[in-house]
Amino acid sequence: MTGLDREFLADWIECALLVRRGRALGFDALYGYADEVLEAGAAQVSLAVAQMTKRAQVLGEAYPFMVHGDVAVRGKANAVDYPYSGLLLLAPGGPVRHHLWASPTEEMVVAFERLTEVSVQHLWGESGRAVRFGWPSEAGRPPSFDEAVPWLAQKMGIAVGAGYRQPRRKDGGVDVVAWRPFPDGRPGFPIALVQCTLQENLVAKASDVDIRLWASWLSMDLEPVIALATPKTIRQGTVWDELALKGMVLERLRLTGLAPVGPMTGATAGWCVQTVERLRGTMRGVEGL
Repeated sequence: MTGLDREFLADWIECALLVRRGRALGFDALYGYADEVLEAGAAQVSLAVAQMTKRAQVLGEAYPFMVHGDVAVRGKANAVDYPYSGLLLLAPGGPVRHHLWASPTEEMVVAFERLTEVSVQHLWGESGRAVRFGWPSEAGRPPSFDEAVPWLAQKMGIAVGAGYRQPRRKDGGVDVVAWRPFPDGRPGFPIALVQCTLQENLVAKASDVDIRLWASWLSMDLEPVIALATPKTIRQGTVWDELALKGMVLERLRLTGLAPVGPMTGATAGWCVQTVERLRGTMRGVEGL
């Protein structure tokens, strides 16, 4: 298996905890599993467990796992229903993509956009709003891009720009739009245009949103924030630095930190439960640990 860095291994340990019917996973068993299945040594596993501890420190109650002494456990009985777990299951390079679907399905794309929508509406506090602009839409968005932009403008309470909108466009690179209106109802409020991706190569996706075009389609008094959302975790380094130069980076920890703490409901939660059940039949050796 490739890509055995601490983030990768931490993801696999967390997925193993979701898949196992028992809540706890002792380090001795974990070392054996990592050696046999992941071809990872004890030192690599220790770094991954330390990374889990850091994630718990950052997210607090929103993180559904815990490390206690020499045992890793699901910190929540219904851990699979938490936003963090949904993002974990959707991440490229993880067990879902390795065992079940090499490429993301449409259901996975929609699930991630929904999770992102729930998170980014809190970018500017409790008064923030967000809408999933991707197609297909459950929010009433017209399928034609030419009609979808006026629909979006009406929801946001701003005017439509005069720029030409190619009807064959899908979403103009924007999957979720977030904004924070003021009580006076006037324009000139913060807006975020969010590109969601389930791809491994993030740098290639970071320039999909063209501010110049969007400024011609929507009458925005302030320049919008451009953001890239991914269910991956990204360590500090050259990739993060390059992405941050192009816009706001919304990776798994940031998205989880923005989302309300507590179990998810609806179709995305159902997808997570079904996916974990499917993983139980494919993640070799996990149930026997």
